[in-house]
Amino acid sequence: MSAPTRPPEGRATFLGKDVAQRQEGSPVNAARTRLWYTRCPLPTASGLALDAGLLTGALAGRGAALAAVETLDTPDARQSHFTHAVAGLFRQGGNIPPIWARARGANTVLAGIAWTPEYQAILARPDAGIRGVADLKGKRLALPVRRSGEIDFWRAMCLRGYDSALRLAGLTLADVTLVELPVDEVYIARQGEDEASRAWMWAGAARVRRQQAETFAYVRGEVDALYASGALGLQLQALLQATEVVELGFHADRRAQINNQVPNILTVDADLARNRPEVVAAYLSALNRSIAWARQHPGDALRIYAKEVGAPEEWIAPSYRETDFRSLRVGLDPELIAAVSSQKDFLLEHGFIQHDFDVQEWVCDEPMRLASQET
Repeated sequence: MSAPTRPPEGRATFLGKDVAQRQEGSPVNAARTRLWYTRCPLPTASGLALDAGLLTGALAGRGAALAAVETLDTPDARQSHFTHAVAGLFRQGGNIPPIWARARGANTVLAGIAWTPEYQAILARPDAGIRGVADLKGKRLALPVRRSGEIDFWRAMCLRGYDSALRLAGLTLADVTLVELPVDEVYIARQGEDEASRAWMWAGAARVRRQQAETFAYVRGEVDALYASGALGLQLQALLQATEVVELGFHADRRAQINNQVPNILTVDADLARNRPEVVAAYLSALNRSIAWARQHPGDALRIYAKEVGAPEEWIAPSYRETDFRSLRVGLDPELIAAVSSQKDFLLEHGFIQHDFDVQEWVCDEPMRLASQET
């Protein structure tokens, strides 16, 4: 669908206010447009394009200045990584928060999708008697539950990973015991500048504690298995010397790969896409040009990967199995849209979102068409 549609009226709130009353940087039609970006700590074309200077250069040519959401003045504004409430925002990363935000009425469009496979596995205690997926029946699986107000995307990731694994053996979530593990730490603090600077997903301390609750429960023998993903997940497997029950991230059945970070998605402020589609097209073009840059500078690209995910460089190759960086390509292929729709359906079924919407209607393909004409 070319023209972005507005979100449902009257049901979405951002910190107690209607989403329409958004944090404004500067109007999207201003002569010098102020735009914002954010991305998740995973391999994305955005990470490469930012480091290579491709994004700032492309947007400067369109009369736009680009800045990171984490530089905004207030913790509430920085919550836009999840809420998408700041005007003129580009967000590339995990699909769960933007799906959640859209279901709450966020004024966004889906402008691009990338299928970048990553290590995903169910890891079991060696003494749990689990050698294959069928052995998970009746076992205790770790399920962290964040008690903060943000979308609990990590719990959703674990649940989707378990669901995908169990389906491979004809099992369901009803065949296992989900052990809920409370987590009080937030992803982005709302109170105080010092606290906000510490509680940010890219901070080293936050990354190393990502699976603290599951790891402690695993070591204490309170759970039999847990879900792990990415380079940090592969590190965790090595630390625990855990049994890899099943590897999902590169499974032959691509449906088993679908989770928060596969596919990752680019969402954009709908007003920006509507009023300045050429700016969004320039952003998309820069993302896909970063693939050629990575092929010319593979060592630099892998170092950027390592920095983005917060892991030593030696874990990058086995975690993402990247060879030519083709998987970073951002597109709107039907298979990619179907994968996002599958994720939306899963989140709705399990209560992570309360309102349904049509993913195809969320898509805005005009900027992608313009970007394809530039290349």
